[in-house]
Amino acid sequence: MPTEPTAGFSARRRWSGWVNLFLGVAAMLALAAMANYLSHRHYSRWQWAKRLDSRLSQLTQLTLAEISKPVTVVIFYDRRESLYRPILELLRRYGELAPSLHIETVDYELEPARATQIQNRYKLPPNVHDLVLFHSNERTEVVPHSALSQVSPTGQTPDGRIVFERTHFNGERLFTSALAAVSDTNRHRAYFLAGRGTHSFTNTTSWDGYGSLGQRLRQMNLDLQPATLSATQPVPKDCRLLIVAGPRTELDAQEIQRLREYLSAGGRLWMLFHRATRAGLEHLMAEQGVLVGDDLVNDPGNGFGDGSIKFSAFADPQHGIHPAVRALAAQDVSLRLGAPRSISPLPGRAPVKCTQLIATSAQGLAYRQPAPGATNAVLTVDRRGAISVGVAAEKAAPGQDAHLAPRLLVLGDSDCFNNTLLDKEGNSDLAWNMSNWLLDRSHLLAIGPRPIQRHVFSITERERWELMGWLLGIIPAGILAVGSLVWLRRRH
Repeated sequence: MPTEPTAGFSARRRWSGWVNLFLGVAAMLALAAMANYLSHRHYSRWQWAKRLDSRLSQLTQLTLAEISKPVTVVIFYDRRESLYRPILELLRRYGELAPSLHIETVDYELEPARATQIQNRYKLPPNVHDLVLFHSNERTEVVPHSALSQVSPTGQTPDGRIVFERTHFNGERLFTSALAAVSDTNRHRAYFLAGRGTHSFTNTTSWDGYGSLGQRLRQMNLDLQPATLSATQPVPKDCRLLIVAGPRTELDAQEIQRLREYLSAGGRLWMLFHRATRAGLEHLMAEQGVLVGDDLVNDPGNGFGDGSIKFSAFADPQHGIHPAVRALAAQDVSLRLGAPRSISPLPGRAPVKCTQLIATSAQGLAYRQPAPGATNAVLTVDRRGAISVGVAAEKAAPGQDAHLAPRLLVLGDSDCFNNTLLDKEGNSDLAWNMSNWLLDRSHLLAIGPRPIQRHVFSITERERWELMGWLLGIIPAGILAVGSLVWLRRRH
């Protein structure tokens, strides 16, 4: 009996199948292209990972929206450095909001030729590495590696060595400040009182110098210059901020009168007392509603072992937390001061708003200072309790423009901002916030350091091999086996 011929596909049906396949692939490619086009023009971003939660502050978004001219950003970093990735990711978010930002990465280890070009173009010393450059309007701002993070002791090795780790990332605060500096053609002028035993803003080597603080202030778009006061030389008219950093010798009557005139005209004064600062300025501070104690403050239960003392931001009973220390209080960041004098509001000064900033714990002590020249003097306790060592005062007449109102910030210790203690605890943040408040840049106070979260995964050698076996052997083999079974079933 003859067998029936096996039915097959006709040529028409075969060509119809190929046409359907072609049209399906074309439709898929068209949909993919359309989805990419729409996602490029209309997209939204969400932060899913808590560890990478670095949503930009409102101030940064406003600063980026106001950038009109091109800004070149150069990440001059070794890519193996642990801060390289957070810096790159943060600046990419800047670039998404400001298309005029041109971000360039240069690894000086892998690209020596390009590194030399960058050094020559921006006049960098040959031994300076790991920094971020912002350039626009023929101006360049440099954010160094040392300022981008805070390092704190986190433990001790068995042989007694102290272990330090990065705890906070200052990228957004410094990058936004640098962008504002290169975008703003007006550079504000700040002065520091020279002579009289004050800290030197040009000394970056000795422990008592203020050179590091001077560098931080210049990063804030400030032109820092020395000033001398006399009967014929008042505070310069272009002074936006005057710093009197711990004078050791007494100011004469003419110098104090110049300071009084400066405050009366709406000046901004940053007054830092030293334990050796004596009569001359106390009366001027009293006129502004600030009482400067002739004492030394200690907190026996909060010492660091090197003579410095731990302090914290203080909530004033009348005015609450001041903006200059609000971020420090929210993050519970401590401060390290030397041997401060007590600074507190003077009662009975109604027109003056005087807010306490920093204080000891409830176990604080204020010792009466011995008379000058006294030997073997015994310190006597003058006060106990939470003792204030920092005050912010402002005086505004009715109807007066807030930008013209005088502002005064008084701290009972000047050593906390020297080259040795500036980067300890929250001292650097305190200097940043105090200067911004005095300059009426209160919006910058909202940008604080971001904590760095560490995640440690520990596995044994056997677990590592098992994990490699699953990832490189069992899982790929399982996928191949399932695919082979599907192919065999369709084959037969």
